[in-house]
Amino acid sequence: MNNLIILENIRSAYNVGNIVRTADALGRDVLVAGYTPSPITHPKVKKTSLWAEESVTIHEEWKVDNALKRAKVQWYTLLAAEITDNSQDIREYTKQNNISSQSIALVMGNEPSGVSETTLALVHSIVHIPMYGQKASLNVGQAAAILMRELNKNN
Repeated sequence: MNNLIILENIRSAYNVGNIVRTADALGRDVLVAGYTPSPITHPKVKKTSLWAEESVTIHEEWKVDNALKRAKVQWYTLLAAEITDNSQDIREYTKQNNISSQSIALVMGNEPSGVSETTLALVHSIVHIPMYGQKASLNVGQAAAILMRELNKNN
């Protein structure tokens, strides 16, 4: 199955490069949307990804809603990574859903504000990483790596 990570308005070129490099390691394509720095042209993304953008399929879409529409037309199940009242522990989500037969698009938002409310309303499900410490969030690159790995366990 195809797997995709959608980066919604990620501001840091270093975080984008980190995620592109992890996407290469875990077999995902990358779709950057909004004001996310381009993995194709931005030198800091290329430096951090160690040129993984050359081995990962990169898609770019200026409007986030167009990125989500593109994924839906291609039959992706859209998951947003966010802690909300309605979000589900990623481990529980993977146990309850036959994700090995699905193409999954995982949406990651920027660190200050997360995945936008507009995007949350358009995805199929919202998932989160269980947190045991006092902090309720991780760096977006770390969170993307954990979630991509968790989704790969059943593939």
